[in-house]
Amino acid sequence: MKILKYILLLILLVVLAFVVYLTTQEGLFSVTKSKVININKASLFHYVSDYQNWYSFYNSNDTNLAVNVSKNAIGIGSTFSWNGTNEKGFIKTVYLKENDSIAQKVSWNGIDSNAHITFKDTVGGTKVTWSSSGKMNFIEKLKSSLFTEFEDKIGFDYENKLTTLEKILVKEISTYSIDLKGIVDVPHQKFIKYYGESTISDFYSVLQKKMPILQNFIEDNNIKTNHQMFVVFDTYDVAKNKVKYSIASVLQEIIYTTPESEFTVDSIQPHQALKISLKGDYSHRKEALDKGYDYLKKNNFEQNYSGTFREVYVKNRSDVKQPSQWVTEIYIPVKQQITKPIREISVPSTSKQ
Repeated sequence: MKILKYILLLILLVVLAFVVYLTTQEGLFSVTKSKVININKASLFHYVSDYQNWYSFYNSNDTNLAVNVSKNAIGIGSTFSWNGTNEKGFIKTVYLKENDSIAQKVSWNGIDSNAHITFKDTVGGTKVTWSSSGKMNFIEKLKSSLFTEFEDKIGFDYENKLTTLEKILVKEISTYSIDLKGIVDVPHQKFIKYYGESTISDFYSVLQKKMPILQNFIEDNNIKTNHQMFVVFDTYDVAKNKVKYSIASVLQEIIYTTPESEFTVDSIQPHQALKISLKGDYSHRKEALDKGYDYLKKNNFEQNYSGTFREVYVKNRSDVKQPSQWVTEIYIPVKQQITKPIREISVPSTSKQ
C-alpha cells in the first residue's frame, strides 16, 4: 500500500513539474508558408483583401460554422469572424498596401497573433506568402507537448487555404467572355453621382470601398433608382496613371441636393456608343477595351469625346461572390450615325486550367 502511495505521489510530482515547466515556457510560435499561384497580382490581391471571399477558401468541414463579415469588407478596419463547434476566431485588417501586402490582428480560440500576407510577381504568376506569429496559451502548449506541434498545425492549415485559393481563382479568374454588342442608342438619363479620384492601377479597389457610400446615401434618403451602379469617367490619363470619375445610379424620380452636398445630380445626353459586355473578373477589362477599340478602327467609327464614357456594373461582387459571374457593360461613345444594327460578335469563353 505504501508503495502505491509513493507511486501516486511520484506521478503527482512529475505532473506538477511538467505543469510548472509548461507554464514557464514562453510558447512563442512563428509560421510562414508560400505558394505560387498562376493569377496576376492585382486580381489575387483584390480577392484576398475582400473578406466577403474568405469563406470560399476557409476549408472547414464544420457544418455548424457561422461566419460574419463587417459592412465594409475591404480595407483597414474591416473584419472577418467565425464561430463553430470546436473553434472561433476574429481577424481585423490593420494595414493594407495596394497589390502588395495585408497586415492583420488575429484571435483564434483565445490565442492572439499578428498575420501578414504578401503578394510578389514571380515566374509562373504571383507568390503569396502567409505568415503568423504569436504566443500560445497553456492548452495549446500542452497539446504541442503531447500531440502535434502548434506550428505544424497552423502551417498545415495555411497550406490547405492557399491550395484551395489557387483552385478557386485559377478557375474563376480565367473563365470569362467578351461580347461586342454593336452600336446602341443611349437615351437621356438623369443620375445621382458621387465624385472620386485615384490612380488607374488602384481604381477598382478604391471603387469597391467608395461605392457603398453612394448606395448608403440612396437607401438612407429613400431615393428611387434603377438599382444599378455605374461609373462615368471624366478623365483617364494613362501617362500620369490618374483617373477622375463619378460613381452613379440612374434616377427614377426628380430630386434636388444642396449646393454643399458631395452628392449631385447630372444627366447623360442622348448619343450612340459601342456596347461591350464583359462577363467575368474585372481584370479582363483591358482586353475588352482593346477588342472594342479594334472594332471601331476596323469599321471606321470615330470616338465621340463629348459623349459619356461609362461602365455599368450589372452584376458585381455585392451581388455574387464568384468573379466568373460578374457582368460589366462598357459604353464607348461614337460619332458616326448608323441606320442598321451591327451584327453581334461574341468572343468564346476562355478557361485556363
